[in-house]
Amino acid sequence: MMLGKDAHLLVIGGARGLGFELARTAVAQGARVTVTGRDADVAAARAAELGPPARGLACDLLDAGSVGRLFGDLDVVDHLVLTAIERDHNTVAGFRADAAARMMLIKTVGYANAVAHALPKLDPGGSVVLFSGLSMWRPSPGSTTMSMANSAIPGLVNSLAVEIAPVRVNAITPGTVAGTEAIDNADPVRAEFFEAQRLRTPAKRLPTPQDIVEAVLFLLTCSSVNGENLVVDAGAHLL
Repeated sequence: MMLGKDAHLLVIGGARGLGFELARTAVAQGARVTVTGRDADVAAARAAELGPPARGLACDLLDAGSVGRLFGDLDVVDHLVLTAIERDHNTVAGFRADAAARMMLIKTVGYANAVAHALPKLDPGGSVVLFSGLSMWRPSPGSTTMSMANSAIPGLVNSLAVEIAPVRVNAITPGTVAGTEAIDNADPVRAEFFEAQRLRTPAKRLPTPQDIVEAVLFLLTCSSVNGENLVVDAGAHLL
């Protein structure tokens, strides 16, 4: 699916990971892209890797002032993707409430606040995609906070899709994605869990980063898809 030449895509959290891969594909399609990270210099450096159509700006979803400054620097936004996350390896037995609160604020209040600030800039024919995660249904070792935060995203999508119409709002729920930092740097216990996820897929393969990118582009551009949560897990939920 194509975003369209000169469409403006804003990826909050796009200076790394799947957000960066999405930005790379969007630039190749001729879109204008803004990627954000907490550090302005890092975001600018990552944008420079993408080429002249890309811009890198600072945005910390835990800082309302930072979010306001971001949108003060932007013109019309055609598509907004929220993929920012602070991974929290947290169990109930050893629960760290402060770390959990930070992560929950980013993915709940932070996401909602970003959309609120984006609203005056969003094109009425545009769209928003929020990243959730399969841990809301299939928790992995240490995913207590992640499971809670990811579970909140579909509810936020439902509310936003009604409240900010005609702008469309959807979620994507990736399963375990091959070749990502979380997989490559997993400790032995989590690596065993991720391998079990691969084996439970019908074709014994995990989705790739490009699979996730293509799914996000579909949600951004298909005008009849609204208020949905697209699960991209290579069918692991079936078995």
